[in-house]
Amino acid sequence: MGALAIMLIANGVVWATEGDSLINKHVKMVGPVYFDASPPVDSALLYKQMIGKRLLKKNKDVADLVKYNNLLMLHSLLNQTEISQEPNENLLPALKILLEDYKQLNDQRSQALILNTYGVHYGKKGNIPQAIFYFNEAFRLKENLNDKPGMVAIASNLAALYRLSGEYQKAIAQNETVIQLYRSMNKNHAVAETYLQLAENKLSVNKHEDAEYYIIKKALPLFTRMGNKAGRMKCFQGLSGLYYNQKRYSEAKWFCIQTTNLAEKLNDKQALIGSLIHIAEVKNALEDHEDALVDYKKAESLAIQNQYMVKLVEIKGDMGETYSMMGNYSAAGSALDEYARLHEKLVKGMVL
Repeated sequence: MGALAIMLIANGVVWATEGDSLINKHVKMVGPVYFDASPPVDSALLYKQMIGKRLLKKNKDVADLVKYNNLLMLHSLLNQTEISQEPNENLLPALKILLEDYKQLNDQRSQALILNTYGVHYGKKGNIPQAIFYFNEAFRLKENLNDKPGMVAIASNLAALYRLSGEYQKAIAQNETVIQLYRSMNKNHAVAETYLQLAENKLSVNKHEDAEYYIIKKALPLFTRMGNKAGRMKCFQGLSGLYYNQKRYSEAKWFCIQTTNLAEKLNDKQALIGSLIHIAEVKNALEDHEDALVDYKKAESLAIQNQYMVKLVEIKGDMGETYSMMGNYSAAGSALDEYARLHEKLVKGMVL
């Protein structure tokens, strides 16, 4: 019997215990080498998790890209600002002396030009608080001079700077100032455009009813009376974004379709691509992923044809997310590979 027990232990059939008289109590374990009996790794789950992490990175990249585009628009706006001379770090001390001289002479126009120069310089350097300070000082002087075009330019700069820094209420106040000035100058097109900017800032502080009011009751009637189809298209874009934000997807989809129709009539390729991307987003929200992919592929084709790299990067990332929603993680991985390659290329070419 003892020989049988020893043979069974040697073959890994049974485990020995310390209480077994045949086993030396100093031996801790007898039997086969320990093995991990936990469940096998689910490779499909790991791949899904990896795709999830890549999508999180993609969303961060998108936020950075939005910030970069906002900076580009700010630079474009600042380049239109009246200044005394091209801003240069080395000239700042000389400008300070000139500013004091103009104060002594009470030359407010020249003071405003120098203050604008400071504002443009610090705005382009990314020092938003300093840029805001100098533009506010310049605005006060332009107001004294009743220089409405100058006031409009500075208030527009301030609205963009406040929006970029997340101070939406202050941006809204500047939008309202710009609207009043344009009204007094009978510039209805500019009034309508600024109403759209005002609506965008209202949306940023979740004032959905206000945003809707400024688009439907203010901007759209002005553009319609002027026969401005491009302006009407922008209103439809704004309403689509507004309703999407409120999860009113049927209305968002309807205005996307109107935007697409007008973009095709106006042959505005960039607006058409943007509309196709947005209608795909709406369809994804409605869980119509197959249809969303059709729109993304149309937008992708247009972006390639017209060499809109920024839009192509956005589309590839969104397609990766759509495939992930469908559970097709292999296709999602391929789309995100392409997205990563294009995004890297885009970032290398980014200059301000």
